[in-house]
Amino acid sequence: MHKPCKALGVRKWQTARVDQPEVTQLEALRPTIKREWEALLRAEPTLSPLGNPDTLLYMMDETLTQAFKGMASRSLKTWLRKSPVLLAPLQRNCACGLNPLLNYYATGELALRAAAGKRLPFPTLEALLTSFHLKAQQEIDTLCAVCLNRNRTGCQAMIRTHPPRPAKPARTVSSG
Repeated sequence: MHKPCKALGVRKWQTARVDQPEVTQLEALRPTIKREWEALLRAEPTLSPLGNPDTLLYMMDETLTQAFKGMASRSLKTWLRKSPVLLAPLQRNCACGLNPLLNYYATGELALRAAAGKRLPFPTLEALLTSFHLKAQQEIDTLCAVCLNRNRTGCQAMIRTHPPRPAKPARTVSSG
């Protein structure tokens, strides 16, 4: 009888959602993650007023909430279908490198690894980092869409190779 190679198989965590007890465990780590994140963010150079750490600190709770919810509501397989370039470094999403969210999300990922890396099982940590990365990618893309540097050569090359996704049409409510 031939047995399939388990080394090539899909691990359970790659297709399963994270359970509520694991999300609860993450919520307990929130203060530690935020302290680490703030320290890392303040150590980075500020490229613009939007990148001021005092401004970005107010976004941390909502960012973490969305990352925690995302990992509990979707599987990694679903995330990868939603965003095929999910595993690319965040810096590749911004050709000019001036997006203030680059440092915000890069330091956030480092903080997650530092605060939660040794406290969470590997599958949970990977689900968290995937959810966080997708959130980062979406936010960076959104800010880049209105960037004043968009017409410069580097940004134009990025747009040609990674065209923005068309907006979904708004739903209308029909009367009658």
